[in-house]
Amino acid sequence: MEKTDELLLQKARSIPAVISDGYRLYTGNFKRLFRASWMVALLYAFCFAMMMSTLIGDVLSIVVTASTFGLQVLQEEGLTFTYLKAAGSVLLFCVVMLALASYAFGACAEHRQTGQISRPTRWWGTFYLKPFLRLLVAALWMSLVWLVVAVIFGGIIYGVVSAGIVDSLWKSVATIGLLIILACVAGAFLLPLAYPVTRFVVGGTLSWRPPFGGYGLGLHHWSLLFVMLLVTAIVTCLLTFICELPAFVIGTANAKAYVGEAMGDPLGLPENMALMAFVAFLVAGFVQAYVHLYSIFPLYYAYGSIDYEKDSVY
Repeated sequence: MEKTDELLLQKARSIPAVISDGYRLYTGNFKRLFRASWMVALLYAFCFAMMMSTLIGDVLSIVVTASTFGLQVLQEEGLTFTYLKAAGSVLLFCVVMLALASYAFGACAEHRQTGQISRPTRWWGTFYLKPFLRLLVAALWMSLVWLVVAVIFGGIIYGVVSAGIVDSLWKSVATIGLLIILACVAGAFLLPLAYPVTRFVVGGTLSWRPPFGGYGLGLHHWSLLFVMLLVTAIVTCLLTFICELPAFVIGTANAKAYVGEAMGDPLGLPENMALMAFVAFLVAGFVQAYVHLYSIFPLYYAYGSIDYEKDSVY
């Protein structure tokens, strides 16, 4: 495939073109992406099912019981084990999620260099090690940034509570509204990082330095990144809700059963409900994996469009 192809990365694009070209690149190479990533997608689905089963089956029952009777009725050893199990399942899911995302970023990196995405030669697929490592570094730095934001928010909340400002319903609502506004401001401030982070993962050199160089350029194209990410998030969330609806129904039934049990009623769940919930989340997680992979391709073209305009200007 020649580099003059209309889906070439280096090209000025409008916001609709960024979204539509990302969709076309993803759907046009879906078979190749599926062949490359199906085993990791299965692992992703298994980790997702394990995480959701732990959160609904163990953590939710503890929360309902504690909110009804208090923490004194719970055994501390059991609480520690449950929380460690839940934290471990969430951490494992996040790592596998990064591994799955590396397939999309790796495909984008290959497309950036050759103008096409090759078909894997092995039936079990392939693995993009360099994009995964770069994505891992970027995720660690972004986690650190969000941790700093969370500490700042925590300090604000602690200061508000300590000062006795929250002493009525309306003041509580005002405080919550202020925190929402601060969260929106923080999100708007961090949004331009999408450009340098994507540039680093797709075509950067692996290093442990913060991959935030180019923040000013991302800030200059803030509207492009915002609208593209907003539309992509809406589409992804709607499709995720649809594919996970059966799993959510089973999860809701579990939650209501635990509430009834806490109030003294029998649990009222079939003996195989835990297995049914796990299988439902397993299937939903596998479909969800390929729904979420799409969101990376519009981001790839947004990065390409910003880079093209930068090169044209300079």
